[in-house]
Amino acid sequence: MKQSDVEGYIKEKFNVLGEQIFPKFPKINVFRHKKNEKWFALLMEISASKLGLKNDEMIEILNLKCSPDLAMVLVDEQQIFKAYHMNKKHWISVNLNSKISQKTVFDLIDESFTLSK
Repeated sequence: MKQSDVEGYIKEKFNVLGEQIFPKFPKINVFRHKKNEKWFALLMEISASKLGLKNDEMIEILNLKCSPDLAMVLVDEQQIFKAYHMNKKHWISVNLNSKISQKTVFDLIDESFTLSK
């Protein structure tokens, strides 16, 4: 799945554009609610090894809010991980370079948006 698919879905469904709020890291896009400015998605590129994968390939990940119970079921250490650089109880990282389905990613974005209200 491509980063542009994620950005397009979020823009179309929630009318939200990614913001580059970290000047030193221009490849990180933060998506937040317009009303309360709470984050619901974080799109970035990192080394696969940072997620515990056995290579240094650069991969695109999407951090999303997720209920702890659902996260326990979803985390498989291939497509979905405990969140990179976020609260690991309430956030997950989705490996966009994996074979995860677009529908699953979009459903998880919707869930994250709802949880961040």
